Amino acid sequence: MDVSIIIVNYNVKALLEQTLLSVYKAIQHLEAEVIVIDNHSADESGKMVREKFPGAMLIENVENVGFSRANNQGIRISGGRYVLLLNPDTVISEDTLVKTVSFMDEHPNAGALGVRMIDGRGDFLPESKRGLPTPMVAFYKMSGLARLFPRSRTFGAYHLGFLGEHDVNKVDILSGAFMMIRKEVLDKVGLLDESFFMYGEDIDLSYRIIKAGYDNYYFPQTTIIHYKGESTKKHSINYVKIFYLAMAKFAKKHFSRQQGWWFTVCINLAIYARAAVALGVRLFNSLKLFLVDFTLIMVGYYGLMRYWEHYNRYVVGGFYPDEYFRYHVPAYTLLWLGGIWISGGYQQPFRLSKTVSGVILGSMALLAVYALLPENMRFSRALILLGAVWALLITIFVRLVWHFLKYKHLDTSSSQISQVLIVGSLEECQRVRNILLNYPLRFKLLGFIKPSGDNSAGDWLGSSENLPLLIEIYKANEIIFCAQDISSTEIMQLMGQANFSKVKYKIMPEKGAYIIGSNSKNTTGEFYSVDITPALSNKQNRDKKRMLDLVVSFSLIPLMPLLIFRPAFMKRVLINWLACVKGRMTWVGYNTKVNCAGLPPLPPAVFFIDQHIHSNIKDEQLIYNLNFIYATNYQWQNDINIIVKAFFSNNFASKK
Repeated sequence: MDVSIIIVNYNVKALLEQTLLSVYKAIQHLEAEVIVIDNHSADESGKMVREKFPGAMLIENVENVGFSRANNQGIRISGGRYVLLLNPDTVISEDTLVKTVSFMDEHPNAGALGVRMIDGRGDFLPESKRGLPTPMVAFYKMSGLARLFPRSRTFGAYHLGFLGEHDVNKVDILSGAFMMIRKEVLDKVGLLDESFFMYGEDIDLSYRIIKAGYDNYYFPQTTIIHYKGESTKKHSINYVKIFYLAMAKFAKKHFSRQQGWWFTVCINLAIYARAAVALGVRLFNSLKLFLVDFTLIMVGYYGLMRYWEHYNRYVVGGFYPDEYFRYHVPAYTLLWLGGIWISGGYQQPFRLSKTVSGVILGSMALLAVYALLPENMRFSRALILLGAVWALLITIFVRLVWHFLKYKHLDTSSSQISQVLIVGSLEECQRVRNILLNYPLRFKLLGFIKPSGDNSAGDWLGSSENLPLLIEIYKANEIIFCAQDISSTEIMQLMGQANFSKVKYKIMPEKGAYIIGSNSKNTTGEFYSVDITPALSNKQNRDKKRMLDLVVSFSLIPLMPLLIFRPAFMKRVLINWLACVKGRMTWVGYNTKVNCAGLPPLPPAVFFIDQHIHSNIKDEQLIYNLNFIYATNYQWQNDINIIVKAFFSNNFASKK
């Protein structure tokens, strides 16, 4: 037997199915066996393998025994001349196994081999080839010098950036995502070290192969997709800790005691440093827009205050006291920004309506609090209103600039919808379209692209060989390939040719029920499926919604003086307030003009969810779609946004 393919799976059923489909296409001209070890997944991965791939050998562990031990289970029962360790979040080309087996046959001193890997956007993954992580090499990587000088033979030795991406080379370390090993070499050097639960085991095995006198090869004459990030959070603090502790374990095992001690100290320092950096970056990224808003609102308010105190005769003494700008204005600003946050105005892509409703919500809360303040702390209602107008204008301006810098246009609504081209036969394209219909108002289907060489009649936009041009002409930002009609090799070639930074790529596996893709090597994958579990089916989300109903109910009490200006709104609140407190009604819910069968049940609603889009929608299909979106993508901020919209609407739909 030529090769035994061993795949260790843990809770990535959809990705595993796609991997297995690509594997079975690649072994058609080889004697091969496929061994799947499932580490006690909770997503019925084992059932999927038994039903769809009965020829595969399946081992179902009763616990998660780790990557190394599970792979060893497969290696022990394998019968191939070569063993391929393959991750379940990969897609291999049709020629991958034939080419790699042939290369290994032609190079008898090759102990193991890795291939060129790209992520879900077609970008090259530098871990396809790596150098030995000696203490100095690891230091250059952890200190950031490797990132600054990636092609340096000294500083860039970890990812061997000085070696050509498309050149065959001997390397020190191969990635466990795709690692083909000569079976007789494994018999000599031993199996994977099971003391490495996750990470580091591929480094350890690669190094042992070299120490045994064999060569490890980087072989870029075939390419695979490695989605990466599906099984673990690559940039989490936990990942940093596990990864670097694995590096420390490797150093202790293979380096001298003095080197190992120094390396371990550096590793521990690196863990704390990287954790601090990760927390800092995460905090900065989450607060940077808030800080910009806060700064600009404060600067503008200061200008308004100076203008008002010099040109308005109602300022007592001619000037506001220092504590007004020092304490009161920051508090006003925080209320406006808090309203924006509650309304979802900090979620990207931005919706300007959420910013507007947020400033209004903050202003309402500010005026309610202002009315309760003692006379000596009430400086100027007019200045508060002017400040609210400034806060509204500047936050909208900031979001438009932010949006333009990212998308190169000012249409904030278009970035929320994927502009999709589907590449495949007419039948498969229509199957993809039917899946996308389960996600209403999320996609705009631009049209179908036929595979190269397909001469069938149809309403095609063009052929796949012109895909880069078609992407540019139709402004597409998402491409879905039908794997039944277009080979994995061609898919990867097209991903490389298009080279558009904002375009996402996804694959519909042959006879699969999922559309699968990943926007980068650092993000979890995106999956579109025939079967969708709405967010409101989750008890935790329903509990959040119930808690929000109570918070809204009791928050409306101090705002009653303001509600008298909206008598219709106030009437609905008073009529339904007690029912919402008792849980017999909910403040926001489905529009019951249509049948809501199939959606998670909700109590009758005071305000319908379609109010934040249009006040009087007639199309029943559109109303159902809005109900569906609400249940599927439930976020409590949207409820706040809808209530605020209802307050300012003259013709809002409501439950009588």
